Amino acid sequence: MNGRKTCPGVSHQPVKKTAPASGSPIGGLPAFLKRMWPSGFDRGRLPHRAFILLPALTVLILAVLWVTILMRLRVESAAAMHDARVAARTVASALDTHTLKTIHDVDTIALLVKYGYESSPETFDLKKYQAYGLITADTALQVTLAGADGHVIASTIPFTGAVDLSDRQHFRVHRERADVGLFISQPLIGRISRQWSIQATRRINRADGSFGGAVIVSEDPAWLTGGFYTSAALGEHGMIAVLSRHGYMLSRRAGDMHSRAGGALPTAYVGPLPTDDVFVDPIDHVERIVATREVKRYGLTVMAGLSVAEALDDYYKMRRVYVTMAAVVTVILVGLSTWIGALIRKLLKGKEELRRLAHIDRLTGLSNRGCIMDLLEEAVAAADAAGRVGVIFVDLNRFKELNDTFGHHLGDAILAEIARRLKDVTQGRAQVGRLGGDEFLVVIDDEAASTSAPAIAADITAALEAPVSVHGNDYRVCASLGVAVLQSGERAADLVRTADLMMYGAKERSRTSRAASASNALVA
Repeated sequence: MNGRKTCPGVSHQPVKKTAPASGSPIGGLPAFLKRMWPSGFDRGRLPHRAFILLPALTVLILAVLWVTILMRLRVESAAAMHDARVAARTVASALDTHTLKTIHDVDTIALLVKYGYESSPETFDLKKYQAYGLITADTALQVTLAGADGHVIASTIPFTGAVDLSDRQHFRVHRERADVGLFISQPLIGRISRQWSIQATRRINRADGSFGGAVIVSEDPAWLTGGFYTSAALGEHGMIAVLSRHGYMLSRRAGDMHSRAGGALPTAYVGPLPTDDVFVDPIDHVERIVATREVKRYGLTVMAGLSVAEALDDYYKMRRVYVTMAAVVTVILVGLSTWIGALIRKLLKGKEELRRLAHIDRLTGLSNRGCIMDLLEEAVAAADAAGRVGVIFVDLNRFKELNDTFGHHLGDAILAEIARRLKDVTQGRAQVGRLGGDEFLVVIDDEAASTSAPAIAADITAALEAPVSVHGNDYRVCASLGVAVLQSGERAADLVRTADLMMYGAKERSRTSRAASASNALVA
């Protein structure tokens, strides 16, 4: 370690390395944001983490929100469809019972007429059945008795001329087979009533068992479904229908409207029959959840359906509410995230500027006393610091006289130029800072500090030999340097103290030199 005197220079350039801020850059944020902040951010080590965390957290919250809502909507949709299927099965089961009873009542009329005619064909009078109230318009649209040749023998509706039914399926089936029992035809237009009707027929046997004709009970197709439909169970667009075993529509009601086969309607209503499934009705094209039941005794199928749109109406309303709320929350969160991000960016920018100002000497642009001492403490704290950490203490000689004589503006300009020269010399080799006034400290962290420190000091001496030019005038400012390298067991304060002592030794030698040459001028 040795001391030497030289003429220094100054720099406005900022230092290459500065110490971390003593204060937290999030100190001005609200408490809830501080709790969200990464712990390392207070030390300025991860300044970009905030801008990743905030949008990532927003996206995570929105993803959880939307996934939760979509899953909830899926559950609600499935529940609504399940309830509709249960309701359709319940209605279909009830319609099965209703159809069985209704057809049984018609069969009773057919059996009554069959028994009366077979018992006494000569004296049978259908009009008496009407007169006694056994057959009324409430029980049957029309009751007809046809002989073995197919010609109408009697009818509850007056007719004129010969009416031949031998070509009708509901007559031929009994003529060809004796074991049919009750036969129910497809809807057709009656030759006596001239109305759409369903024919429920039974075979008439002669005493010897041969074919003797048929009893035909005609009913309006609406008779099977008209008294059963209720909007409370099926809604405004529900549907019930009674079908033959081949899918031919016998009776159908959808809402307030009855449907009859024929005309524009398909010959076969559906095929194959849907079973507890979503079904698009070929008549009105309404999508319905349907359930079917077999009326096995009569070879029929009943079907009940609920409109999918009506079944999901409450679900659709709830979905609109959920989606609207989620959209509003999304807009709020995105807006809030954007606003907070802008606020954080603004605060960090201000805090970064404050941090820079807190560790930079404003006059020279070098590290200030706190910053350069922190750097030294950090270097000395390393395990292998002894022998590789050194300092150069630089003190300007007679600067106070120059400053008092020519004014502070000149003194500031000279300090800035001295700092610039120090910065140029130490660039990439050491860190330099201003301790205060006319004192500077150079920190060296190098494995060969014992040789590099004197070399840097020599370069500083050379750089400061040239006079400082201010406003066209040249000023020569001398400086004293003290160089010290850290020894084992020493602390940062010990190292600075040693360099300070070396600097004062150089300063004393400078004074001795000036005393020997009193004519040395301040202004060259």
